Amino acid sequence: MSVDAVIAQCPVFDGVGLKRARSILAGAERRTIGAGEILIDEGVPNEYLHLLVSGRLRVMLPVNDMRFRPVHIADLEPGAIAGEYSAFDKRNASARVTAVERTELLSMRGEDFTAALEQDPETAKQVYRNLLELLIERLRAKDAEVDLIVPI
Repeated sequence: MSVDAVIAQCPVFDGVGLKRARSILAGAERRTIGAGEILIDEGVPNEYLHLLVSGRLRVMLPVNDMRFRPVHIADLEPGAIAGEYSAFDKRNASARVTAVERTELLSMRGEDFTAALEQDPETAKQVYRNLLELLIERLRAKDAEVDLIVPI
């Protein structure tokens, strides 16, 4: 799949023209990681936002002192983003993200992404709205999971 096709299906760029989205991502580095390679690790600083171009990423909460087994959060396909929480809030990563197979990414520092958006306020408005909707969708999905686990 081409980078343009991936950008077109990325929910963060929904409603943003391809030319504007490319401009925002102009400073991104194209990189490849191998199957099994950890892209982001829980509890470790991460300053990068990653757009998945090809391959597949798995988001997990790994075993630790408080967790006796790993918890599967999501599998990410092309067009998805990873690392956005820690790239924006400057806190340690909240989950482990690992390549399931050979994976190509566009990786950009959160600060650079924000700086690029500041140069185009109209695009920034749409991108931030899309990010908010994406995060709300994730929260609602987690709320629904909790409703299944915790009896009323």
